[in-house]
Amino acid sequence: MRCNRTVIALIVVISFAVAAVAMSPKSALKKLKKHYDEVETFKAEFRELFEWGMTGETVIREGSFVIVQPNKFRIETDEQLMISDGDAIYRHNRISAQVIVEPVKVNTEALLPQRLLLNFSKEFNAESVSEMPVSRQAGFRLELTPKERETTMVDKITLWATTEDMTIHRLKIADLNGNSTTYFLTDISLNKPIDPAVTTFSIPEGVELFDLR
Repeated sequence: MRCNRTVIALIVVISFAVAAVAMSPKSALKKLKKHYDEVETFKAEFRELFEWGMTGETVIREGSFVIVQPNKFRIETDEQLMISDGDAIYRHNRISAQVIVEPVKVNTEALLPQRLLLNFSKEFNAESVSEMPVSRQAGFRLELTPKERETTMVDKITLWATTEDMTIHRLKIADLNGNSTTYFLTDISLNKPIDPAVTTFSIPEGVELFDLR
């Protein structure tokens, strides 16, 4: 019995070793691209960890993502609501009672969450990959560098995905100033119907409005 268990354990170790060799950075990115190219809607809860590069200070907040391809989204936390209806982006700061409105542009920084969660493969090169458990499942960590840093406003991306379903569960974004933002994603839902009202915005009464369109 002990011999059988040893053999089984050895087979498992060899299997993981073969998988690690077989998955190159480019092949991992290709598999992720194939999966996310088919994503039309994305929904998840998140915990965000922001780290200042200069001071090492951290800020943690929680919220939710809703993304509808190609350029609609809703990002909500206790302090702020940001919505794109496809034509304009609305930032509602609930604490200061202010709303900023700006037009949607292809490379606007406000679209970064959408571009990095769903369209990252178009703007980045795969640099390294390593096998490791992700959300208690077989998974891998993939490091990406941008093709054009000034366009993406990003220095490097590290993502953690599960191997079986090629779903990203963690995403770390390092910006050009040495700061980093890590998103820990839970309750992930892909290609489920989204109520159009979720990505529409009405200006609340009593807020200070800055319309930059």
